Amino acid sequence: MVGVFFCLTLLIPLFVRRFRSRANLIIAYWCVIMFHQVVAFCNAFLFKIVGADKDAESFHRLAIELAQSRTFLYGFEKNFYINLLSVLYRLFDPSRFLGAQLSILAFAASCVVLIKILHLLELSRYEVPILLVFGLIPSVALFGSVTLRESYQLLFFMLATYYGIKMHMTNDVSINLFKLCIFAMFMGVFQKGLLVFSFFLIFLFLVWTPRPASSPWYIKKLRLLIPFTLIGAYLFSRVSISGFDSLHIIFDENLFEYVEIHRKALNIRRASYFVPIDTSSLLMGTYRLFKIYFYYMFAPFPWNITNAVDLYASAEGIFRTVLLYFSVKCWHNAYGQQRRLLGLMLFFYISMTCMWALGTGNYGTAIRHHMITSWILIITGLPLLMTTLGRSRLRRIKYPFSYFSKRVEKIP
Repeated sequence: MVGVFFCLTLLIPLFVRRFRSRANLIIAYWCVIMFHQVVAFCNAFLFKIVGADKDAESFHRLAIELAQSRTFLYGFEKNFYINLLSVLYRLFDPSRFLGAQLSILAFAASCVVLIKILHLLELSRYEVPILLVFGLIPSVALFGSVTLRESYQLLFFMLATYYGIKMHMTNDVSINLFKLCIFAMFMGVFQKGLLVFSFFLIFLFLVWTPRPASSPWYIKKLRLLIPFTLIGAYLFSRVSISGFDSLHIIFDENLFEYVEIHRKALNIRRASYFVPIDTSSLLMGTYRLFKIYFYYMFAPFPWNITNAVDLYASAEGIFRTVLLYFSVKCWHNAYGQQRRLLGLMLFFYISMTCMWALGTGNYGTAIRHHMITSWILIITGLPLLMTTLGRSRLRRIKYPFSYFSKRVEKIP
């Protein structure tokens, strides 16, 4: 059965028109998937890779126990994923390599969604380097090739974003809005924080428009949707759902106390950068929240490096900084619909990373969370970075972005 999953991950692009029309895109896809397969093989048969020695191993062993006892765990989040894994193990002989194939399959599907998003944004000329960077980042390969939930969270976040953008680009609201809501909810099934974010994601796509913010329809829609969305989120937060009972804290006056307790529980690891939340004053609270976000984005710093893992994590933080700079620069130079779409993508990135930062206290966990959002910076920042590097060599290259070349004047 492992062979069936392996072949399926390799054959996926042959069923997608965009891949079939470009041989170099298929080759890039195969390079990415084979790299993930190598990581999964090493973890299953040779040695435990970094990041697969705690949660991944725990999920794997619990799934085996459930498969053998033919029982299920009640609830969502980790339990939902463990139940999913146990079903696979119940149908076939359980193994780490088989469990990893399910994660790789989800990641392979996210590669297809990535290409579809690039097509919507008219960035197809950069799809090969974007796909390679997206799939070959070591942390993405490590956490996307073992028995962890991140591959599924990434896939459903990208699918929800794709159908949200498509809803506005094609003006086909009904079916695309339905798919947006379904995939946003699936994203939340794997993590309660993502469930809260899914409401925010749906709300933002409902109030966002590619037309100017001063449009009368935009103002009318905003006035109608904001109160109903807030009331709906509040009522949902009061409903007791197994695995998501703590959702009520988003409307609780003790929200920061709950967050602080959760973050302190993560302070026992070597890679901890715990920064306490200070609510004594607005100024100190803002400063501490900014510091928490800064550490989440860029820790460990050069003076914290003690081994190879620290060195890699620091290098990834530097790369993230570069991509963030070029993403913001691209948004600043854009016009019209292009600027609004870039701004929306960056707003998704900043809002989700803020959410993860509040619940994270060490950079080991932070790297796993960055896997879910890194694709946004790669899409928005890598083309301009490549053009800038090319301009330094060739001295004269046209600006790359032209999402709406027929409707918006190109940026010089």
